[in-house]
Amino acid sequence: MPSSCQDLWRMGHTLSGLYSVMGTEMIESVYCDFTRLPNDAGFQIWIGYDDVKSLPTYFYVQKSRSFNLLSTPIPFEIEKLNMGDAMNSTSGTFTVPRTGIYFFSFTGIGVIPSSGGHLDVALLLNGNEVGRAECNDFTGKVEWEMYSLQSTLHVQSGDKIWLEIPSMGMGVVLQDTSLHYTHFNGWLLQEDISHSLNTFYDGETPTLAGHEQ
Repeated sequence: MPSSCQDLWRMGHTLSGLYSVMGTEMIESVYCDFTRLPNDAGFQIWIGYDDVKSLPTYFYVQKSRSFNLLSTPIPFEIEKLNMGDAMNSTSGTFTVPRTGIYFFSFTGIGVIPSSGGHLDVALLLNGNEVGRAECNDFTGKVEWEMYSLQSTLHVQSGDKIWLEIPSMGMGVVLQDTSLHYTHFNGWLLQEDISHSLNTFYDGETPTLAGHEQ
């Protein structure tokens, strides 16, 4: 794939205008003035980055039942959105389809008994904790407390991401009902398109879910 206006010129392009070329990691947009020679000033003007995604990926899942198992991926009963089919709501695991930068967010409610306690919910990447959110209460009353966490990660194709409870007090529960208090969502912000193109040229053609090449 051409990486500059000079590459395009060598390929025989003569019409000046905007072109997409391969940068170090992303597709870049440049203006090529083919009325000039490659060494002339203004032959190539860098415009910016093209937001190219070989597989658009975003998901949003919810719970409808309470959960209180330690060190176990949290499953989700409701799948509101799953573009790219990367989120397995039954197992609670998101499998990264393309190397790049992703955003993840989760929020929910923990019910703390009158004896007091805490609920921690963690975001894990390949079994390693990225971060956790906690809610707690020691007022001597039953309380519903909210927790939330947001994270932006650079991850590799095939990586696994999920939520689990690493720690909680006696009698505490991650609360949910048909009103859906627990939410988990994520999406691909920026794909390392060079990695995807290398995969393509290695003979593994990236395809959109449900589409054949």
